[in-house]
Amino acid sequence: MNADGREFVLADIPGLIEGAHEGAGLGDRFLGHVERCRVLLHLVDATCEHAGKAYKTVRTELEAYGGQLGDKIEIVALNKIDAVDPDELKKQKDRLKRAAKKTPLLISGAVGTGVKEALRALAELIGEAPVSVKAKGAAQMEPWTA
Repeated sequence: MNADGREFVLADIPGLIEGAHEGAGLGDRFLGHVERCRVLLHLVDATCEHAGKAYKTVRTELEAYGGQLGDKIEIVALNKIDAVDPDELKKQKDRLKRAAKKTPLLISGAVGTGVKEALRALAELIGEAPVSVKAKGAAQMEPWTA
């Protein structure tokens, strides 16, 4: 990815389900990859039933997995904001803000709303975030090839 001339790698981790830290779904295989990330962009779907509960489910899985995932720097964003009406958007934003204890970014990947702002926020925080032990070890290994 590129934000204002600053390049970084962005990894898309599929949605985690309850029990992921115990291997449910694709869970623990993907959580191992998250350990190498410096910053998390936690996207919560605005069309889900309750954005706050969805956020807390993923946070619980990150913390239960260990590996300091619960301590990683995190940007919280409400995604698919173009797919809900203004009243529902406000309700979901407020729910997510209460659960995350921070104001979420508002994003629509489909129409591009808020995407540049999210990339800029990530680029800014990546430089400040500590490199995990797992990432340091991976950097010393052979380079990955397809």
